[in-house]
Amino acid sequence: MRHETMRWIMVAALVGAVGCEGRDGGGNTEPEQGNVACSDGLDNDQDGQIDCDDPSCSGARSACPGLGMGPGGGPGGGAGGGPGGPSGNETGNELCSDGLDNDGDGFTDCADRHCTYNPAVTVCEDAPGERTNDTCSNGVDDDGNGFVDCDDFSCSQNPWVSVCPGENTDALCRDGLDNDGNGFADCDDFGCSRNALVSACAEGEAGFCLDDVDNDGDGMTDCDDPDCDVAAACGGGPGPQTDGGVRPPIGDIPPLTGEFHETGDERCSNGVDDDGDGRIDCDDRHCTYNPNVTVCPGARENSDALCSDGVNQDGNDFTDCDDFSCSQNPWVTVC
Repeated sequence: MRHETMRWIMVAALVGAVGCEGRDGGGNTEPEQGNVACSDGLDNDQDGQIDCDDPSCSGARSACPGLGMGPGGGPGGGAGGGPGGPSGNETGNELCSDGLDNDGDGFTDCADRHCTYNPAVTVCEDAPGERTNDTCSNGVDDDGNGFVDCDDFSCSQNPWVSVCPGENTDALCRDGLDNDGNGFADCDDFGCSRNALVSACAEGEAGFCLDDVDNDGDGMTDCDDPDCDVAAACGGGPGPQTDGGVRPPIGDIPPLTGEFHETGDERCSNGVDDDGDGRIDCDDRHCTYNPNVTVCPGARENSDALCSDGVNQDGNDFTDCDDFSCSQNPWVTVC
């Protein structure tokens, strides 16, 4: 009887061990999506790809600078793109090795896909990716990420690659055609609207600020939407790009009502309520939330990089997308 009891105890222990292995070893099939799952060092969906190496992490609310919700600048920010560049595009060997975030998208030099995807940029050749017509058509997984040639986003969503059918350039994203045959044309196709290297779907670029439609579903239309700050029709000036992809509401940032917008260092330090929203200069969140504005003192979380680094930059006890300056900021795309 004692031996029988011991046998059942051993069986139970073995079953328990297998159960634990199933949960911790190979049974965790949580989706690899969102800031937490995409920055925890785990292969949450057990597909062999971890964090930003997993294409699942290139979508909305991701901590990764994937093309899915990548920032703007360079050829342009798509629907989900970030603010326009403060001084130019992150292109060419000089701009891709100067230590500066030239296009204001939160990514510097070879961390910016405007550099790594451009075959003319040679200073980033060691960066992972398949970025030429040759490497995107040789049948080899050159960067070892589990995706070969046109199945790899660095090929299919790269405007410098022409061997992959798709919608990945401004021209293809404006022609009214479903170029890749996936049932979605132009800005309805994520290859356009969520492609950091496409500007055709940016609100100020595609006429979305004049169509009397709330394109991003945030409750504000055309020039009443801060996303239209970049549009000449709404006064122009640097600002967030896109009303082409769904964004969270921007909370208590008042709609723009004045002739000019409270954007840029000059207008954020002139003592004037330029946009007529009742808030002046650095008391206006169109200034403090804008990563291109440098005249407002204090540490802030107001860019894709600062809103996905796991650090409470402004010391208000809220980190990254838990902070309203990230989650309710139209210049931030990772939340």
